Amino acid sequence: MSGNDSVQAQQKTGSSILFLELAVPAFSFGGALLALFFSGAGSTIDPRYFATGCVISSFVLAYLAWIRPRKDIVALTTPIYSIIFFVAPSDMAVNLVLELLYATSLTILLVRLKYRFGAAPESGIAAGKKTLEEPLLGYCEAVRERVPGVMPEAAHYGAMAFALFAQGDYLDAVKASDAAMTELAAAETPQPVLVTAFGIVREQALLLEESAALPDHFTEFSAADSSFLAKSLPPEDKPHDRFEVTLENALLLLYAVGWNASAGDHKILLNGQNFALKLTTS
Repeated sequence: MSGNDSVQAQQKTGSSILFLELAVPAFSFGGALLALFFSGAGSTIDPRYFATGCVISSFVLAYLAWIRPRKDIVALTTPIYSIIFFVAPSDMAVNLVLELLYATSLTILLVRLKYRFGAAPESGIAAGKKTLEEPLLGYCEAVRERVPGVMPEAAHYGAMAFALFAQGDYLDAVKASDAAMTELAAAETPQPVLVTAFGIVREQALLLEESAALPDHFTEFSAADSSFLAKSLPPEDKPHDRFEVTLENALLLLYAVGWNASAGDHKILLNGQNFALKLTTS
């Protein structure tokens, strides 16, 4: 699956989860309102049939609880109560009130589920990617061969600089880059391409923090660094494009060294995989 396909699939999954969340109050309150509408004199439709909306909502809520890493036992058991309450209702007036109260309870449970038990995973029940996707995986493997022996401390700062930049925490990305360059300056084996990458991220993070315009001169990789880069640089007569691709290459290089030499940061990097894939395919 390509990076774009992955992003589109996750966006589709997120939209499906949002639709299911909206379905809980829609079906429960919608059924109660329809029951109220058809409860007037002269209606040939039994309003009690619309209690099905509460039953459907209960099963939807239970599914949303099930796909979360932490299980909400209250939300999981709502289908049982919906069947008890609405399969064989006895009194019409009590049933309408019960539907409205039950719909309110389901909505409260939905809010509780979202804020106390975490967001639903992006890929539903099968959530929890454990590795990288192509072409990002292939690039990380290439960097592993071309930039061996990266210091774990520098690799950690690389992962953090990438993650912080992706989140828009530009000043913290600058601090991570400064710390990394201090570590690299003390390393026994010089790795100038990494120093350049951190310098690029640092420089452009400051420019973004200050909302500054494109500078006349900016830090770039050298011609000798081309084999380490994920993307070819645009020609020099397109400074804006070259400026952007330079940053993308720097972020991807830091992502790769973080993945290769700082296993403790894999979770952070997996969370940022969509952003990295966009950089590789844009």
